[in-house]
Amino acid sequence: MAGSVPTLWWFDRWDERIGLLRVAGELVHTEELNGEDTLEFASFDVPAKGDRLLWLDGTTWREHVVVRTDEPMAGLCSVYAESSLCELLDDFIEEAQLSSRTATQALAAVLAPTRWGVAHCADLGNAGCLVYHRNALWALRRVAEVWGGEVTPVIAVADGRVAFRSIRMDGRRGEWRGLRLTYGKNMAGCTRTVLEQDVYTALYGFGAGLPYTDENGNYKAGYRRKLTFGEVNGGLNYVADDAAREEWGRWNAERTAKVHSFGQVTFSEETDPTRLLALTRRALAEASQPKVSYEVDVAALDGDDADLGDTVAVVDTSRTPEWRLTARIVRRVRTFGETVVARVTVGAVEPADYARASVLAADVSALRDDVAGIDGNLSTAASTTAVESAVSAAIDDLDELAEVSF
Repeated sequence: MAGSVPTLWWFDRWDERIGLLRVAGELVHTEELNGEDTLEFASFDVPAKGDRLLWLDGTTWREHVVVRTDEPMAGLCSVYAESSLCELLDDFIEEAQLSSRTATQALAAVLAPTRWGVAHCADLGNAGCLVYHRNALWALRRVAEVWGGEVTPVIAVADGRVAFRSIRMDGRRGEWRGLRLTYGKNMAGCTRTVLEQDVYTALYGFGAGLPYTDENGNYKAGYRRKLTFGEVNGGLNYVADDAAREEWGRWNAERTAKVHSFGQVTFSEETDPTRLLALTRRALAEASQPKVSYEVDVAALDGDDADLGDTVAVVDTSRTPEWRLTARIVRRVRTFGETVVARVTVGAVEPADYARASVLAADVSALRDDVAGIDGNLSTAASTTAVESAVSAAIDDLDELAEVSF
């Protein structure tokens, strides 16, 4: 076994010790902020699906679950394992109405059906969301998204086995270690990627569909217009960045002034205009500049070692004028062999699958409110039925592709 490859303690799905799982060659550990956390390696042995791998990463215990193996008739077994957070896919939440809750309360609520506890939760203010018929991992990711936290699994080990599993949610992982990246000056092996998301210099913000009430304040069936924040923003239902307009806007028809590039963002569960304004401003800060990432070997960073979430000073000398900014390490891939080779992504990454699913769920929820608000009289049940019917029809259309020859 290579000198820097960690020792993998091997347990079955019932946490009974099997022994040590032997790694043949290199082991690759990939992790992202609030996202992927996987192991990939070849092995002389063949673990079963659901077996657990416990290993010590410096001073931190990590636990992964075997989710896939490729087993040729002759040769080594290829193993792919995910963080033991993946077991939360098997815990189900029927309904959790998290209205005006602290992050600690929300985290405790979504972990209640699981065997995971709360190790620490930062004070992230009050917020709210509805979790309805979802697995606990989706709910955990949703809480992190709504409250603006970053999740770390915490594995406690005693007597040679996992004694307790818990979640730590910080407002921001990582720290400033004096790391510096200078792009464009004799840097081999560094890749800059400009992601495809559009740049907006102004954003309209919309919240939940506002329910109808009668003269006594009682709720009636149906929804009307979506919540806006003009009443707390000088009558404007959008926020704008004039500095971004100068750089990323466009000319008006007469080419006499630069105008904004408008976009929109919907927070379908938000019912408070002041918080909606704050959320939209935060979204604009991200939308008003291109999404750029730099993939680079850790050895190319000037400074100490690099951990996930750490802040890096970036100087991009290929731009005129050169870009000077701070960015974070959002992805890290370490290859354990004779030595440890780490490659990090600084800046932005494309959204993970669960994030795309969250956006899709929010869009469906917003569509439901729109359907219900067509004449102001449709009931929520009727609107839900309409949306489900449309979605089912779309899925049926996809299924028909099976009959098409390619």
